[in-house]
Amino acid sequence: MVMGCKKVNVDFSFSPAEPKAGETVKFTNSSSAGESWTWTFGDNSTSLLKNPTKVYKKPGTYLVTLVVDSAKYNTRSHSITVYDTVPTFVSSLDSILHCQDVKFTANIYNPFGYELLYQWTLPENCILSSGKLTDNSIVVYFKNPTKNNELKNVQLTITQGQTVLPTISRGFVVYETQAPAIVMKCKDHIYRQRIINDRLDSVVYSQLEEDMLLLSNATDTCVIFNDSVFNIHNMKHIFPEYDVLRLQIDAMTQKWYITTAEGLYVANFNGKDVQLIDSEATGAIYVDAERNQIYWATRSGLKVMPVIKSKNNQFSTTPILCNNLSDIDRIVVNNNNR
Repeated sequence: MVMGCKKVNVDFSFSPAEPKAGETVKFTNSSSAGESWTWTFGDNSTSLLKNPTKVYKKPGTYLVTLVVDSAKYNTRSHSITVYDTVPTFVSSLDSILHCQDVKFTANIYNPFGYELLYQWTLPENCILSSGKLTDNSIVVYFKNPTKNNELKNVQLTITQGQTVLPTISRGFVVYETQAPAIVMKCKDHIYRQRIINDRLDSVVYSQLEEDMLLLSNATDTCVIFNDSVFNIHNMKHIFPEYDVLRLQIDAMTQKWYITTAEGLYVANFNGKDVQLIDSEATGAIYVDAERNQIYWATRSGLKVMPVIKSKNNQFSTTPILCNNLSDIDRIVVNNNNR
C-alpha cells in the first residue's frame, strides 16, 4: 500500500505589523501540523525554530517563506516591509556636569536620502555653546545642576521629507561640579562664583571658613616683589602722575595693574607704557596667576580678562562681565575644588 504525503495548511503571522529597522519582529507559526520548520527571511538569514524572532538591520521589503516538514508543497510566503529606524539622539557624555560642554547628535536612518530638518528645544538654563538649533548636532551646557535628581528634558523634532516625526524627548540628570572659585567681599557679605572650564558659575553666598580666611589675608594695597615692598603710598616714584588706590603685579610678565579714581590701568614694571583698561573700575583688583586672568570691580559688577602680555601693553581683548555685584571691596581666588 502506497502512503500519500499529508498536506499541511501552512501559515504564519508576524508582529509588529510595521516594524522598523533594529526592532525585534516575532513570527508566529499557525500551521495546522508539522514536525520541522524552515524559515527564510529574505536577507540570506534562516531559522529552524517553530516561532522565531528576527531583527532586520536595514529598511526595505523582504519575502519571508516558511516550509513545513521540508515539503515544497507545504510552503507559505508573506512580504514584510521594514521601515526606517526610530530616530533618536545621543549624548557625548555618560555623566553630565553643570557648566560642562556636552554634544547632542541626532541619529536617524535615512537610506532613501530624504531631506532632513532638525529643531532642538532646550530646557531653561541650558545654553547653546556651539551650533544652531536647526543643526544635526549641537553643543550645550547646563548652567545649574538638577535638584533631587529631577530630569532636564532636551527635545528634538525631525522632519523627514514631508513627514514630521514624533518629537524625541530625553531627560538628563545634571550633577554639580566642584571647582575653584572667585571669592568677593561686598560690604558685610561674602560671595563665591566657581570657575568651571573657563566658564563662570552662578553667584552664591559663601559661609566657608577658608573663603573668609583667604579674604582676610588678601590685599591689593600692598605687594611684595623681588624682596621689595610696594604699597599705595610709595608708588609715586613709579607713577608720579597717578594717585594709586589699589595695586597688583603679574610676576610672570612683570606688569603693574593699578586702579585710580580714573579707572584701571596696566603698565610695565618701570611704570612705562601705561594703558587704560577700564574707566569704570572702582577699586578692588586681583591677578589670578594660575589662570593668567585679571579680575576687577566696576560699578556694573565684576569683570575679567586675560593678563596683558604685549610689550607696549596694547590689547584687543574685550573684558567680560562676570556678575552684577556692586560694591565689591576685595577679590581673591580659592583654588580648592568646592
